[in-house]
Amino acid sequence: MKKLLISIIVIINLISFAANYDLNIRLIEKEKAILGYLTVTLENNEEPYFALFPNLDSHDNPYLNSLFESKEKSRIDIIKVTDENNNLLDFSYENYPSKKFRNYQRKNGILKVNTNKKILKITFKTYFSKKANADNVTFDDIYIWRFGWYPIVINKNSDYLLPHHTVSVKIENNDNFIPILSGKKINGKYYSEGKYVSMPIVFIKKESFNKLSLNSKDYIINIWYRKGQEQRAAVMATHVIKALELHTKDFGKLKYSTINVVQDPYPGMYGMAADGMFLLGDGFFTTADLVLPGLLEPLTFYVVSHELAHMWFGIGVGVDFADNNFMSESLADYSAHISMYEKYGDDRLYNIYLPDILTDSFSETLVKNFSVLDQKGIFNLGYYKIENAVTDDIDKIPVNFASYIYYNKGKRALFSLGDYLGRRKLTNILAEYYEKYNEKSPTENDFLTFLSKYVDKDILYDLFINKKNFDASIKHKDNKIIIDLDDMKIPTKIRVLTKEGTKEYVTVKNIEYNVKDILAIDIDPDMHTFDVERHNNHYPPLIKSNLLLNDDISKFDAYEINFKTSFNTVNNFYQNSSFVSFEKFPYYNFDLGYYSLYSDTFSVLDLGINSNINLKPNPWFSLNLNYLKSLYNSYQNLSGQLSISIPTQLDIGSSSKAIAYSTTFLLNGEFIDLKNYLINPTLIYENLYNLGIYLSGSYYLINNNENYVNAYTLNTAYFFDNYLPFLNSFSLELKYADSSVFNPLYDKISLLEEPDALLSQFNLVKEVYGINLDLFNFSDESDKRINVFNLFSIGDIDYTLNGIYKLIDYDNLFGLTFDISPEIYFITDENIPIDLEFGTYYLPSKNLYSITFSFSTTLDTTIRNIIK
Repeated sequence: MKKLLISIIVIINLISFAANYDLNIRLIEKEKAILGYLTVTLENNEEPYFALFPNLDSHDNPYLNSLFESKEKSRIDIIKVTDENNNLLDFSYENYPSKKFRNYQRKNGILKVNTNKKILKITFKTYFSKKANADNVTFDDIYIWRFGWYPIVINKNSDYLLPHHTVSVKIENNDNFIPILSGKKINGKYYSEGKYVSMPIVFIKKESFNKLSLNSKDYIINIWYRKGQEQRAAVMATHVIKALELHTKDFGKLKYSTINVVQDPYPGMYGMAADGMFLLGDGFFTTADLVLPGLLEPLTFYVVSHELAHMWFGIGVGVDFADNNFMSESLADYSAHISMYEKYGDDRLYNIYLPDILTDSFSETLVKNFSVLDQKGIFNLGYYKIENAVTDDIDKIPVNFASYIYYNKGKRALFSLGDYLGRRKLTNILAEYYEKYNEKSPTENDFLTFLSKYVDKDILYDLFINKKNFDASIKHKDNKIIIDLDDMKIPTKIRVLTKEGTKEYVTVKNIEYNVKDILAIDIDPDMHTFDVERHNNHYPPLIKSNLLLNDDISKFDAYEINFKTSFNTVNNFYQNSSFVSFEKFPYYNFDLGYYSLYSDTFSVLDLGINSNINLKPNPWFSLNLNYLKSLYNSYQNLSGQLSISIPTQLDIGSSSKAIAYSTTFLLNGEFIDLKNYLINPTLIYENLYNLGIYLSGSYYLINNNENYVNAYTLNTAYFFDNYLPFLNSFSLELKYADSSVFNPLYDKISLLEEPDALLSQFNLVKEVYGINLDLFNFSDESDKRINVFNLFSIGDIDYTLNGIYKLIDYDNLFGLTFDISPEIYFITDENIPIDLEFGTYYLPSKNLYSITFSFSTTLDTTIRNIIK
């Protein structure tokens, strides 16, 4: 009786907050689509003006080569619209109103119904894209869609805002797939718990997925995972429970009774949140435990915590994703970051205490904590001279730097506020903000006005509205040390060491000290501000060295003095190189040391000076020089490379352009003496994104004991702008020299008995003119990766058949190659392009043939795999 009473109360509660959107849907597997019947009740002030969000991604991007796009795109079709009595109503498609989207995206983005009726019935069909990304997509055993798969009423003046609404969904039974939705399920129907920005929906294949369900203090946790991933699912559940506990303590209880976590088959270590649900990239399940199980658990917790925080900020409190996305990402990332301190006591990126000999080797390639990882993004804003405010709209920020602004800079603004107010005070303010604006969508002015009750408006202006990059520094004048905050009111922690001890305080003003009173000063010691250049934050300057065993200091803070040594073989001899390196990352480093050359019996053959100079004052210029001088004989060698790239604004069809380069000039050289030297200028033009073109031309001047050689090479590739599996691309090679210097088959290994007569024909030649035509290519499109001895993971495999013709010193060579290019993933889900090539070649003039193998990165396959 008690259970019955509770059920009646729940139903009455749901009825009293009747859904604005009531859906009956059916999954149509053959069409990869949802057929939906929507009954929507409009509020008095609402017009029948519906966003068709799937259509924003339904059109070919005219700015992108098809190499970067999926052929099968998502879309939504409106079949009919009626009133509540099933009378047909006139409707039309309109362009989506926001100019934050490009014209090609906006087409058919709005459904406008010509009626003043308040109850409408809409029949629609929504199509999923196929394996192209992580959302709005179908794989072999799962369908995923988070936001806006059904028509949603929007305000004409908004850009990308999904208004909160009540929604209920009933799903027709399917023999193969199980639906996952957020909300309460009553009598076979799912009801939103309060108002959602959109009801997320996932269908999983019964035979492929399992569910792990656990109860925490306030929530039911469901982890939906592919069979065989039970251990990872259990680990995931512990992370979810802990993150929910911390966020609930900080910001208040969520409205959801159940949190669903779904393994997304798309590769990568990422998360995507929705109402009461979030997706986790396949990397957290399939590859997270490669080589060193448990190494990446802190990273896993961080991403889980970030996605859960969106249920408070970004979804619970809504945002316009085109206008004030920082109110979603900055707050969620700040919440995740402070939860790391509560769980681990620090913000480690990986498990630095994992008892394995390989752990230290990873520390040489991975940054150790999230503060340094964030600083890389902050540093890049200054290095690339990107000046944007945290509050800037999405079309004002270069598309490839938006994450640095919304995630890194916005989070650092909140950390600065935390230093200024105290972390507990700030979380209390954010909890109050959530309580006030839950199920609403405040503007950035609302957000800043809310904060202005606690923080001076000048401080908020510099933290969120000022576009200027912040560069705090320590300066010297007369006998004074000056803390210079760059004419900005950024709350900044200062740590001062005197003979009396250490003091810390937060200031928004410049400060002066007498030099004689100070032993050391650190500006922003915890990396909480968005300071773009930190080498000038310390007095005296910080020195990092492997001799001092202080590797915990960031390379963004310290000048480095390191002792480095290497041992390798050169032409069957052993070579040891050792030097002292001085570096200011990434601007320059200078190395000075020695090299020694040994015979196979370890007798010293040569000993000399070894020095390097590397300069990179900006992203577009670099100079690398190496000088060797023997102390045993007259041998010397000066080699180097100069690289100059031309920055450009690349239009890839997004809301804003990307900062990139298409043209690079390289100058390689080697000088031994006036009778022996090499000069090699190269010009590279690359516009794969827009035009599908790659072009590289080189000139070689070789002086070998006053025997001069001039050589010229030209390589180009073109990818046709289509989705055909055949004749999709071609590449050309042109090589000419006035002496025999080229080996046109240099990377081929014969699979015939040695010696291979055909390969030996072309050891050195003068001229090579060739074409490589992509005859056919396809992928097995496997979305289930397989781990190999827990060392690496194999994903889908691409296969390419190429036809080859080469004119070599006026002799015709014909060939066919079959390339196998597996997607190989390592720890952190990094994808390494690999190409295994099997070829057969025929030389008609001498009736010779060869069968070859190469582990190569030819132009076609390299470009294709890097892009994928």
